[in-house]
Order: sequence, then structure tokens, then C-alpha cells
Amino acid sequence: KKIEHKDKKIMGKDKETEEALNHLEMDRASYYLRFQNVEEDKEENLALVMAGIIAELLQREKNEIINELDDVYRVFTSYARRHRLPREVHIRFVRRQVKDIIYKISRDEEIRYKGKEIIVLKQVPHRIREQRKEYRFLTNYLNRKNIPFRWIMPMGISIMWKEKRMRIDTPLKAQRFYEQIGGTEDETGSRDDLDSSSQEELQQEVKDKRRGREKEKRQEITVREWGGAKTRRQARLEER
Repeated sequence: KKIEHKDKKIMGKDKETEEALNHLEMDRASYYLRFQNVEEDKEENLALVMAGIIAELLQREKNEIINELDDVYRVFTSYARRHRLPREVHIRFVRRQVKDIIYKISRDEEIRYKGKEIIVLKQVPHRIREQRKEYRFLTNYLNRKNIPFRWIMPMGISIMWKEKRMRIDTPLKAQRFYEQIGGTEDETGSRDDLDSSSQEELQQEVKDKRRGREKEKRQEITVREWGGAKTRRQARLEER
């Protein structure tokens, strides 16, 4: 019994450590955004390029945006290699508030550079992505059926189902709910496809939310949050 008690105590401390690391990494990631499909030039000044794209999105001066960029660099992801896309641009912002505003507006407004649409995604630490793999069979199915959900910390998803908020925070709960809503084992796909489907899931989420959001309400919030940052649509309306 004493050994069992010690084992449980050690397991409890390990779990606490794991959760603390998850929160620490998520806090660090909360200052980052990922930009996909930004065309590359051999002699590019990446910080200036991204400052210009963001300045146009927010209707601000480029120099003002540059001051909000802490680090700007490209990353060659497996998804980019597989789909022959330019390397992703990762940006760490000085202020999390500014990152949040950019992310919110990007959900409603299409961003284009050199004629191509740019997809804006949040940064998710590798540790969290690995833990979320156990739920991918369910989230992929929910996306195919257009059933909204959100990820929760330290792991799991939250979903409204039959007018009730459900918290699915173990793989067993995920499997039971999956069977409850009509999923079958054949639809889950192989684990080799999880990273790709995860990425495509995020991209589809961007497009779906951009079409379906209450745009005016959200844009008014962003204006209040950052001293008058305007969307392109608002700027056009004021010019009339």
C-alpha cells in the first residue's frame, strides 16, 4: 500500500509538471502567428514585407507595424514541402494584444500578397500537437460534418451538442462521443495522415469562420482594442 501511495504521488507530480509545461509553452506561443503562402524572393527583407502586408490589413503605417515585430523568420514545414508551398513565415509580436487583433481581423478579411491568399494560423507547440493527435479522428469528423468545437487546455475539446456544452478531455470520452454521433472506424484514417489533415482542418476553419462571423461586431471590438486600427472595409466606408 505504501508503494502504491508513493506511485500515485509521483504520477500526480508528473501530471502537474506536464500541465505546467503545457501552459508555459502555450503562453510563449501566444505571441506568435504563422503566415502560409507568402511568396519568397531571394533578396527579400522579410520584416519589411510582412510589415507591409500587416499595415495594409490594419490600415496603419508600416513603421508602426515594424515596431510591433520582435522576430520574423521562415520555417520549412512538412506541410509546405508536401504541397510545394513557400516556407511559412513565423512572427513573434512584441505585444500579444496586437497579435490577437491581427488574428481576429484575418478571420474576416482575405489577405493577399502577389495575387495569392495568405492563411494566418496560431502557433501550437509541438508538445500540444502530439497530445492532440489522440483526438484528431474526432475533430476531423466534426469538421467534415460542420460541427463547431474548440480546443481546451491541457488537452481535449469543448463542443455544444444538443444544446448542452460538453467537455471531452480523455481519448475514451472522444471515442464514445464519436460512436454516439455516428462515426465509424473506417472514417478515422491512418495516423500517417494526421499532420496533413490537422493542417487542412486549420485552413478550412479559417475560411469557414471568415464567411460565417458577425463581421461588424467583431471589427468594432478590434477598433476599440488598439487605438483605432481599422479594417480595409471600414476605411473604404469612411472615404465615401
